[in-house]
Amino acid sequence: MGETRETSIEAEPIVTIDHHHPLYLQASDTPGAVIIPIKLTGPENYDLWSRSMKLALRDKGKLGFIDGSCAKHRFKGELAELWEKCNAIVLSWIGCTVAAELMPTILYASNAKQVWIDFKKRFDRSNLTQIYHLWTEIVTLRQGMDSVTTYYSKMKDACHELDIMAPLPHCDCEESRAYLEHLRSQRLLQFLMVLNESFNQIRSNILARAPVITVNEAYAIVAQEESQRSLGVIDDKKEIMALFAGKSQSNKFDSVKEATKRFDMFCEYCGYKNHVKEDCYKLVGYPNDF
Repeated sequence: MGETRETSIEAEPIVTIDHHHPLYLQASDTPGAVIIPIKLTGPENYDLWSRSMKLALRDKGKLGFIDGSCAKHRFKGELAELWEKCNAIVLSWIGCTVAAELMPTILYASNAKQVWIDFKKRFDRSNLTQIYHLWTEIVTLRQGMDSVTTYYSKMKDACHELDIMAPLPHCDCEESRAYLEHLRSQRLLQFLMVLNESFNQIRSNILARAPVITVNEAYAIVAQEESQRSLGVIDDKKEIMALFAGKSQSNKFDSVKEATKRFDMFCEYCGYKNHVKEDCYKLVGYPNDF
């Protein structure tokens, strides 16, 4: 009898990936998903858009598709095909977060990294130029007619963007602690120095505190003072209406209107009502019979 030979065929290894693998896809990782609420329009919002996209892609484990660490040549066979699928999904995510006129750049691109580099070359302004504009915005900011909350939000947004452009030190060395302490004091002074003059007294009280409080704590104090003043104006108007309630109908309306108009006046210098800065006794001098 002839010998029977068994031919063994080596089976291909089964590819398994877990959630730590760069090609792993979650159930929510679908094409067309909007992963950030910002749409790229050009240089004016590229920095905010790019940082938001990086954070979102890092959360989904797909940051390597735009920074080059997850390149196609690293994968063979089934994984190469899976890479193409992940790359197409990342491209669709980018497409959902750009203006319509930027879509052709994505449609004719072969991979997400190519699109990312193209947008960076077109829209990324130099850090120094961006920092200059942010500093200009911060130092020229004024409260004006804004509420304390509105003014503080504008300042905080600009400072937050500045911290992104010029990252703060993360180490716990003595030099870093001294720098961060100086920065906290600087932000407090920036907030206080452009408040309206009506907050002069409370500004002096905050500056005299020891130890120095944070800008968030200072904002809470000033916002509370502003809220109390607004309640005071309402009470004053109620008192005016009660005062003139007994007058005759013919002149009641004119009297109340004139008194209310006067109570609506607010002096930006001394912080008191019933007059404006141009008539403030603290500036023009007190009359002899005061």
